[in-house]
Amino acid sequence: MQKKVLYMLAFLLLGVGWASAQVSSVTGTVTSADDGEPVIGASVLVKGTTTGTVTDIDGNFTLSVPAGAKTLVVSYIGFQTQEVAVAPRVTISLKSDDKLLDEVVVTGYTTQRRASFTGAAAIVDKEALNKKTDASFMKSLEGAVPGVQMNNATSMPGTFGSVFVRGRGSLNSGTAPLYVIDGVPVNAENEGSSSTSNNNVDPMSALNPSDIENITILKDAAATAIYGSRAGNGVIVITTKKGAEGATTVNFEMKQGAVSVGNHNMDYADAKSSMDLYAKGWVAAGRAADYDAAYKTLTKNYGWDGTSSTDWFDLVTRTGHYQDYNLNVSGRTGKTGYYLGLGYMDAEGIVINSDFSRFTGRLNVDSKFDRLTVGANTSFTYSVKNGFSQGLSGTMNSPLVAAVSLMKPFYTPRDANGNYTHIDEVNPLAVNDPELGNINRTKTQVVNLSPYLQVDLGRGFYVKTTLGVNINDLNEYGYNSAIYDPDGRERNGSGSQYTSRTTVVTWTNIGGWNKTLGDHNLNLLLGQESQRKHYSYTYLTGTDFPFAAVGQRELSTAGQWKDEQAELREARLASYFMDGHYSYADKYYASLAFRRDGSSVFGSNHRWGNFWSVGGKWRLTGEEFLKDNRTITNTMLRVSYGTVGNQDIDWYAARGYYAANHNYNSVAGIAPEQIPNPELTWETSKKFDVGFDLSFVNRYHLSVDFYNENTSDALYETPLSRSTGFKTLIKNIAAIRNQGVEVALNGTLVRNKDLNWTAYVNMTYNQNKVVELANHQAIKNNYTIIEEGRPYRQFWMKEYAGVDRETGKPLWYLKEEGNETTSDYSKAAKRYVGSADPKVYGGFGTSLTWKGFDASLAFNYRMGSKVFDFGASFTGWGMNNRPALKRIVEDSWTPENKDAKNPQYIFGDPNQATQRSTRFLFSGDFLRVSNLTLGYTLPANLTKKAFMNRVRIYGSVDNLYTFAAKDFVGYNPETYDNGYIAWQYPASRTLIGGVQITF
Repeated sequence: MQKKVLYMLAFLLLGVGWASAQVSSVTGTVTSADDGEPVIGASVLVKGTTTGTVTDIDGNFTLSVPAGAKTLVVSYIGFQTQEVAVAPRVTISLKSDDKLLDEVVVTGYTTQRRASFTGAAAIVDKEALNKKTDASFMKSLEGAVPGVQMNNATSMPGTFGSVFVRGRGSLNSGTAPLYVIDGVPVNAENEGSSSTSNNNVDPMSALNPSDIENITILKDAAATAIYGSRAGNGVIVITTKKGAEGATTVNFEMKQGAVSVGNHNMDYADAKSSMDLYAKGWVAAGRAADYDAAYKTLTKNYGWDGTSSTDWFDLVTRTGHYQDYNLNVSGRTGKTGYYLGLGYMDAEGIVINSDFSRFTGRLNVDSKFDRLTVGANTSFTYSVKNGFSQGLSGTMNSPLVAAVSLMKPFYTPRDANGNYTHIDEVNPLAVNDPELGNINRTKTQVVNLSPYLQVDLGRGFYVKTTLGVNINDLNEYGYNSAIYDPDGRERNGSGSQYTSRTTVVTWTNIGGWNKTLGDHNLNLLLGQESQRKHYSYTYLTGTDFPFAAVGQRELSTAGQWKDEQAELREARLASYFMDGHYSYADKYYASLAFRRDGSSVFGSNHRWGNFWSVGGKWRLTGEEFLKDNRTITNTMLRVSYGTVGNQDIDWYAARGYYAANHNYNSVAGIAPEQIPNPELTWETSKKFDVGFDLSFVNRYHLSVDFYNENTSDALYETPLSRSTGFKTLIKNIAAIRNQGVEVALNGTLVRNKDLNWTAYVNMTYNQNKVVELANHQAIKNNYTIIEEGRPYRQFWMKEYAGVDRETGKPLWYLKEEGNETTSDYSKAAKRYVGSADPKVYGGFGTSLTWKGFDASLAFNYRMGSKVFDFGASFTGWGMNNRPALKRIVEDSWTPENKDAKNPQYIFGDPNQATQRSTRFLFSGDFLRVSNLTLGYTLPANLTKKAFMNRVRIYGSVDNLYTFAAKDFVGYNPETYDNGYIAWQYPASRTLIGGVQITF
């Protein structure tokens, strides 16, 4: 009775609509297609207006509609939204909105109903992708998908960041997932001469997020085994937009905004405080008799006027401008569908001389002629990226390195005549002068072309052939200024140009059979695929730029040519595969996949490999004991097991070969470059997954997965005896394991005529462990160790124990265990002190729409990882009169401040306080407000008068605030995948406003 009263109140409050002068009346009934019962409180709206009502306790409604209205939209929680034509009397039967049954999963080769899909996969739709404002759509996945770990150590626009799907699955070979765009694998390798300096272009930045319909992340063996040797690190399937049924639709979107430095705690001391610190350090080191003498001498040495102070970090950072424009036209005319998209974006980085601009075009067309379907998906991207080295060793002509490691707050950037000062010490403003300074520019052109033809043979049989062509042209040019860069001045300017082309051609032929017989459903797929990779590059260098003073800095103006290099490589892959899915009564499901790959990159004795998977699923809610349960509306148990591989190594790693350019006495010659390894074989990952999916009242959906992935025959670059004449050889020597749990929960909290409120939360726990190494011998590095039974990214260094209260000296723990300390750095033992891999990561958020307003808030988090500041002694912590952090000035030991957190500042650091230890190993925990969006959609009755179907205006903020661990000191707790930070490009905050218009 109480429930009926509530619905009656809802009817009285929401059942009143406005109408124009001429109206017609519609009466109707809304029932459930499952049991024929009336749906109480269903929303009935006139499409494109706010005119509406709700159904009464018998499922009936009466609605006055404006003259000319053609369509009603009927919706209710737990049912599919339905549109019906306006008529005096209508009857609507709503079908259950069981998303787990009706959604589809795109695997690249096929599209499957989610109900029959036995694997583990996550789908991200276009709405979620469009909320972030980044050149790469991959940034939108951070915190949105369980099992996907982003390593975004830099905010430099267009710059690569690594991605792990369910942890790092390899030691030395590639760790990136396979990317498939509209069924065609594409090149996603870390390419270019800048790859070693963390300045290379992200390959995925070539894809315009506005052109993407959805992204599917395939995780377990049942989902990925069909890709065989390339699926060891997971598969990311991108589906671009196509022409939809209906009239032509034109969409235009414009974004404009500002990019600024995000919150951080890297605050540097001003000139007066720095001079005070330096003077005390000189006295402590015995370089001056007393403080006043030291202060006076240092003031003179640095030419300081005693009052001025320069914030060099502030000078090399800025508020950048962000702009993004997208126009697309889509529709279907007759039997031909089309999508045309054009885009332009330009993003200025928060550090000078860093920016990214991109032009994109896409045309997707398909036509159906009886049993024949032909189509093509095509795209073109041209981009220009300006940046600089972000190498962990520190490149002095980087504006960040120069600002925080070389320039003192006593220095002024220009003299009284406006000329740059301190050029010999790398003035970052001079080195990055837009007319005469350095150049670090990367141009890319990416072409994707995939024509296809499919023939329906009848009786459920079909065949399809697809030709995929992916061409990536890259041109990198670096110039060291002859005027302002100390390195360049020695040679009157120096330039280097790296030009490469990577071509991937994939030809796929498949045949399928789909058959339904009563309660039995069978889907079979057989396929053959061949792939050819071609890579070539040239490298040119030149010096002596005679016209550098007037801005002629391109390589063609060099007076002398130096090194010239050229290289050509090819790789082939031949494959045969099958995929089968069976279901009975939409309750019991089974899958089987098999693939045989032959790859040219492996040894002659192990060129072919077999990969397979089996999977099963049971839908409990299809059973009689849960069939009519209105609380538990969907429950499924899943299990899968199988093998996949990894062939992402140097294409000639198994081959012995000679290389040219070994000349003697001006006579051309060749020499052995590498010894053969015919036993080199695949990395093989054995993947097990068990999970369940649970839905309550068709509003709340829970998914839980447990996975265990063991990689055997892991590839690792091993050292060789010097007597061989070679340094290293890649061998299959190791095993690594990733084991974890994924949890994802989302739901609709409130949904009625005006209000729709949803929320989500996800969590991934992953444990990475090295299982086996050759001869069971640990691989020891300076600060890390690869050892059986421990994570791959295990930190191993001397553990800092604080400050000796009486002497101000730094302390370290003496032995591998225990609390005994020493002030002698050389005597301290190394300890296992944590891993770069997070133990738990994920995200949560909420979205709300009310009438025309919409709002969303998203967070992402990470817990349990460590971050090591590799360059601490050069970035504010050092004791060699470099720029100092405020925390060093304010909290270093003195006789008056014996409880300080930092050791006594002594010039030259005789006590080795800044030697690398856990003093600079911080917690990587953080919680980030990753996005806040507010929007408003104008009433349709107003916009249609201006011939616009929909107009939405909105504002958005990315990286609103980051809450880092208390001990963390830096610009961003996110790191490279090795856990290191040094001269880090700060995290950026992006504030934009935009408008979306549909015609």
